[in-house]
Amino acid sequence: EKLFARTMHGVMQNIAYMCSLKKSAMWGEDGWKRVVVCIVADGCNHVSSRTLSVLAAMGVYQEGVRQTEVQGKPVQAHIYEYTAQVSVTRNMKMLSKERGLVPVQILFCMKENNQKKINSHRWCFNAFGPVLQPKVYVLLDVGTKPCSRSIYRLWEAFDRDANVGGACGEIVALKGKLWHGLVNPLVAA
Repeated sequence: EKLFARTMHGVMQNIAYMCSLKKSAMWGEDGWKRVVVCIVADGCNHVSSRTLSVLAAMGVYQEGVRQTEVQGKPVQAHIYEYTAQVSVTRNMKMLSKERGLVPVQILFCMKENNQKKINSHRWCFNAFGPVLQPKVYVLLDVGTKPCSRSIYRLWEAFDRDANVGGACGEIVALKGKLWHGLVNPLVAA
């Protein structure tokens, strides 16, 4: 749950940054309405109950609603949708607009079975893409914390040049408090 919270809180901070761009024709105060965060969980049995608790605290997930069968047919995925007004930090603290956050539209898809990462990408592109018709997709793995402006910078690359078909941000290892993480030679390398 800490890895998920770190990633999700970073995404919410990025959306808040985009909404703080008052002079932008695209973003600004209501910019959050242009973003939908799709979370795809790879199998009901592979999602930590603590991660589901974080999603429930944000208002996204509801325990007890999920069914394995509808009209005699097996369910492929469970979809929850909510506009979250709060974020949960890695330290499990809840933050809201008083701390500079904005509402975030969240679509949570919990696949019934674990079918691996590429299948999760298919859900994003083939199931939600045609409905949402996004101009830009940003894919993040759980545990990746985007810096406060990194998603904006990725979007900006697409916005400035219509010929850009893909972009990749820089990944930096978290060094820890007082750079404690650098004691590990794998992180230091």
